[in-house]
Amino acid sequence: MPNLPKFLSLLTLLLSHSLISSAQNTPAFPLKLSENKRYLIDSKGKPFLVKEFSAWGAIQVLSEKDEGAFLDSLKEEGFNTVMVSVVSNAPSQMGGNPPYWQGISPFTTKWDFSTPNEAYFKHVDNFFTMAAQRGMFVMALPFYMGYRGDGSQGWWDELLNPNNSPAKMTKYGEFIGDRYKNTPNVMWVAGGDNNTEGDFYTFEINMLKAIKAKAPHQLWTGHFDCNLSNFWSTQNKLYADLMDIDGEYVWTESLLFEEGPQYVSELKQYKKGKMIMQLDLSYEHDVPHYADNENYQWMRRKMYDGLLSGCAGTSFSSGEMTNQCYSFKNWKPLMNTRGMKQVAHCFQLFDALPWHTFVPDETNQIIISGRGEFGALDYVCAAMSADRKYYIMYIPKGHPINVNVKNMSGNAMRMHWYNSGSGQALKIGTVQPRERFGIVPPSEEDWVIVFDDDKDFKMLNLMK
Repeated sequence: MPNLPKFLSLLTLLLSHSLISSAQNTPAFPLKLSENKRYLIDSKGKPFLVKEFSAWGAIQVLSEKDEGAFLDSLKEEGFNTVMVSVVSNAPSQMGGNPPYWQGISPFTTKWDFSTPNEAYFKHVDNFFTMAAQRGMFVMALPFYMGYRGDGSQGWWDELLNPNNSPAKMTKYGEFIGDRYKNTPNVMWVAGGDNNTEGDFYTFEINMLKAIKAKAPHQLWTGHFDCNLSNFWSTQNKLYADLMDIDGEYVWTESLLFEEGPQYVSELKQYKKGKMIMQLDLSYEHDVPHYADNENYQWMRRKMYDGLLSGCAGTSFSSGEMTNQCYSFKNWKPLMNTRGMKQVAHCFQLFDALPWHTFVPDETNQIIISGRGEFGALDYVCAAMSADRKYYIMYIPKGHPINVNVKNMSGNAMRMHWYNSGSGQALKIGTVQPRERFGIVPPSEEDWVIVFDDDKDFKMLNLMK
């Protein structure tokens, strides 16, 4: 029999180490924009990379026990943010019985937003609290407007019900703003697959301004209709001035036409000076089964390219061919999909890097050949840290590339490969500050290469 006192001492030590590690990785809410407005920081000044899981119906579908388990699973995979709708009404997309939670309606009078049901919103309170306890940020839509013309999606048609009015939406906004103004881990998202224009504008703007009046310190972004070319929150001119974070929503790159691939649009938007991030980036195995949702290299490329092109956040939602996580019909297996593991590898790498100091590199001063044509899918996106100690490249397809190492830090640089598919880090060696140095990826797959002049950086510690 093992020595019980020694065993208990060891167990206590392990638990203490786990708690300390967890505390170190938990942000101190609330978050705010950094001084340069490029990224979020917590109340202790620590940069916060938004790693968002799109979980639209989580508040409405799951029991509180399952909500806690779901949030725990996301945190284990490296996510720190969820995007949800406070009140959902999309039966064709989300599970459960929207807009009800456990049979409880969000409103005491049907479709009347001025009659919030205390029992329902007590549950919303609990969800926000559970998320905060796990260090999870919540990007919340006060309500999901829904795709234009499809009556099974969202609230766009119910808003016009005789029981509701723009004045009642003001009351709803005042209720939401006053109730959650002191909730430190929440920011707000306008829209929801809809530009909220025309007849819907007064409903949305009344609610939005009422929330802002009660909670002026809380941040906003927008999720509008990318099918109508509102790919960025600030492209919707009706709400552009109210957006603190410029969210990018492109459900398939083909919508961008000459503005694509996504990194082209991201680099352009980055130059405008506002924090940019990817919203709703990839839905694993979702319809219409384009490469955006089926080709894992395609998903990886968009994520890595974005984080090297100025984005201070990215997103994902896991799924199987007949089981999407946003419906929550069978969510537990979706916490361990191939896509989830590869996204976790991406988070693992960027968490180890000074990502908040990265500046996209579009010059030819460092990558002198082999970069590819700007605007092509195989173009090599790259970024350098502000102190020039790090230079990172995402290579979509392995091929020889020549770089000018002298134009990095001016010193010798260590080199590591990072396999974006497996998360394996491979040490290459050290290169002197040469004006021409050739690199050849280990295979024709996509690879990340990290050059660094920081002796405290332990790349090989990323391997699990």
